[in-house]
Amino acid sequence: MSVPPETIEILRQWVEKAEHDLEAARRIMVVEEGCPYDTVCFHCQQATEKYLKALLTMLGIQAPRSHDLERLAHLLPAGHAIAVSVSDLASLNPYAVEVRYAGDWVLPQREDAIFALDLAVRIRTSVLATLPQTARTAPGAVKPE
Repeated sequence: MSVPPETIEILRQWVEKAEHDLEAARRIMVVEEGCPYDTVCFHCQQATEKYLKALLTMLGIQAPRSHDLERLAHLLPAGHAIAVSVSDLASLNPYAVEVRYAGDWVLPQREDAIFALDLAVRIRTSVLATLPQTARTAPGAVKPE
């Protein structure tokens, strides 16, 4: 698939922002005592959202201004499956907004953060394998594990 240079630049920007969120989540996870797992989950949701928006952009689909990962996944055409189930993606949705505000939510625990980080890494791997090489080399991008 030939991707115009202006689209490559947009893809690079999505990837760079996603990589920053993923790197933040990874770094926060190493905190042994008092780790803010809600913050880890937030960054994992954000990274996943940005990787999905990069994939949609590459496919010529306007990514809506939405944090709803399920909605974003349903915009993908047949033949562009991602490495996780849509229901797993939907489980990250509360971390986009709800977890940032006081209310009736339950504070995420270590297991939740591990699950969120695993999902974000699997989405990263799936999406980056689909993007053109030139879009995967965003300045400041983290190195894959």
